[in-house]
Amino acid sequence: MAEENAPGGLAGLGGLNSGLADAIRRQAASQQAAADLKIEHDTLSEYQKMVDDLLDDLTGSAADHKKLATNTLPAAKLGSGFPEADALFKSYTTVVSELEKLSKGLAGLIEAMGIAILMAGKGYSGVDEDTQRRMAAIAKKAKEEYVPERDPYVEEQRKLAASKHPGPETPGTGGNAKGGNY
Repeated sequence: MAEENAPGGLAGLGGLNSGLADAIRRQAASQQAAADLKIEHDTLSEYQKMVDDLLDDLTGSAADHKKLATNTLPAAKLGSGFPEADALFKSYTTVVSELEKLSKGLAGLIEAMGIAILMAGKGYSGVDEDTQRRMAAIAKKAKEEYVPERDPYVEEQRKLAASKHPGPETPGTGGNAKGGNY
């Protein structure tokens, strides 16, 4: 707009310096960042609900490990050595256990995202000490439970780095080529 570009500054208000305009821009950027975090928070919340619903379906169904344990045939009826049944039950237990871990981890991430949204508006110093401690505890737990081997981003970065720095086994280069694969 012509008024915004006037020599006098923002909307032709010559008495206001560019510091106010910069402050308004920073506030708008901060509000946009908070809105972006809110969207990610909502997406994580929806994902956690899906995981929790899956857990509820498993635990409330005939496939619930407690029901399976009470409704199983006595070992003597099956005879000795039925490893397939043991393997199936072990797999089921693993799936439920991993889903429970995922749900708990998501709950922590969602709580942390909520705190981050709060901090985006107030700044870290504007958040009370209990909230700061809770955020630190969530971060610590996330670091403790992080398994790089399960992180697809780590594998993607490893492959990218390998393609940029070929080793002596790069075909057709004798290992002396610089740059990526051809």
